[in-house]
Amino acid sequence: MMQRSSTIANKGGKASNRERKLALKQDVDRLKKKLKHEENIHRALERAFNRPLGALPRLPPYLPPYILALLAEVAVLEEEIVRLEEKVVHFRQDLYQEAVYMSSSMRKLDHPVSSPPNKSNSTMDSPKLDKLKFQSQTAGDRAATSATRPTTTLTEDMENQSCSNSSESRKQSSNQMNKYPIKKLDNKSLQKRLDPPKIKQEPRLNGQQIAELRNHCLHKNSPESERPNIISENIVKCLSRILLRMSAVKNPGSACDIPHLWDLKPKICDEEAEFEDPYGICLKFGKRDIGPYKQLCAIDAKSFNPKRTANTLFLLHRLKLLFRKLASVNLENLNHQEKLAFWINTYNSCMMNAFIENGIPESPEMAVTLMRKATINVGGHVLSATTIEHFILRLPYHWRFTFSKGTKNQEMTARSMYGLELSEPLVTFALSCGTWSSPAVRVYTASQVENELEVAKREYLQAAIGFSSSKFAIPKLLDWYLLNFAKDLESLLDWICLQLPSELGKQAIKLLEERKTEPLSQFVQIMPYEFSFRYLICT
Repeated sequence: MMQRSSTIANKGGKASNRERKLALKQDVDRLKKKLKHEENIHRALERAFNRPLGALPRLPPYLPPYILALLAEVAVLEEEIVRLEEKVVHFRQDLYQEAVYMSSSMRKLDHPVSSPPNKSNSTMDSPKLDKLKFQSQTAGDRAATSATRPTTTLTEDMENQSCSNSSESRKQSSNQMNKYPIKKLDNKSLQKRLDPPKIKQEPRLNGQQIAELRNHCLHKNSPESERPNIISENIVKCLSRILLRMSAVKNPGSACDIPHLWDLKPKICDEEAEFEDPYGICLKFGKRDIGPYKQLCAIDAKSFNPKRTANTLFLLHRLKLLFRKLASVNLENLNHQEKLAFWINTYNSCMMNAFIENGIPESPEMAVTLMRKATINVGGHVLSATTIEHFILRLPYHWRFTFSKGTKNQEMTARSMYGLELSEPLVTFALSCGTWSSPAVRVYTASQVENELEVAKREYLQAAIGFSSSKFAIPKLLDWYLLNFAKDLESLLDWICLQLPSELGKQAIKLLEERKTEPLSQFVQIMPYEFSFRYLICT
């Protein structure tokens, strides 16, 4: 009896185990199906969020209704954001075109008298600038593709329209030469500066240049010197040296007085020097400390002489070698900071070299044309300054996935190969296109680029912001890129006050407090953008 009961118990236990195993298997199967369903949903969501903007998302029917509704709403919002951003770019283009028009109009008012052109004193002897002079700038000419200004779609404005040459000649007065001068650049001088030194045709290298060349040869095979960031830094330094030696500023002195090429030290101008107040803030709003900008070396059309090549031969030869290195660099595996510093340096180099090669344009329209024509070879790809700024440094993140119909392959290729993950608003204070209103040129390093951009921002604002008891003046550059720093003009003024040095910031805040009941239009002044040639060199 006992044996029979134990047998029954064993059979019952085995049946119970089988039932538990079966239940567990069913649970596992159910969980596997649920996991597969979740994975399918996850893949569907990934496809929906990573699709190119403008393309309808492919949504499988097994997605829950609330997810389908959410994805549809997100798609609509994304398209609306893109549309609004394109409108903002168009509005910026209108503002920029207005600045070009105002600058040209002011120039005509300042110099209303015209005289027949004098062939012997032609302002443009260089064939390249002659060609630029005949390039068109129609009302719809998308001048915003200039290297540092806001653009429209940035895709349709690479085509040049031809038009008749303006018959209006410029008054050859000393006042005009101070404001819109241009140096003659003939074929011989251009070829002489761009070709490598020739023993029989060029002046011989002096002791200083031989020492520099020997030092370069010792280090040219160094792995450190082949890094993209080091190459870009050296190009900016070299171009800065060339501009300084071609200018009539007192600081550089003779070739023998100039220190080693890379040992660039601050060149402090006299307190009464012409460029102590580079943006005219003290003149308009009373004398005050404008910070480090009063110590910068300034090169304008009056001091710049592209024919002054006697002490630049080595530097021009060195520049060619550096550009060859730049044309073969490999930009893979660069992190965000390295890319940021590299492209800022490369943009500034592109613009500086354009002025050395082509000379100085004499009008805002011609300056815009030259900016659009400035190009540089990076890793085997010829990129324009416009492409570097607007498709690599400034392009919004979502534009990685979409481009306007008119976008050229060059811009799409540049963005896909070199674009930053995130745009950096502070490049506004680092990119110089060689105009009077541009910020200073300095060398940016990968390890310190964020700190260097912060310094560039604060120093520029200290030198370019003006205010008195009744006016608060901001440069047009900030007005163009207002939305990069604040939601509206009122917020921008608050942001500016926080960036200024402590005492100066307190004075600015006090002015805003006193005027808070007044409309901003009554006491906020937007200073017009000035297109005449000038470089501020932070050496």
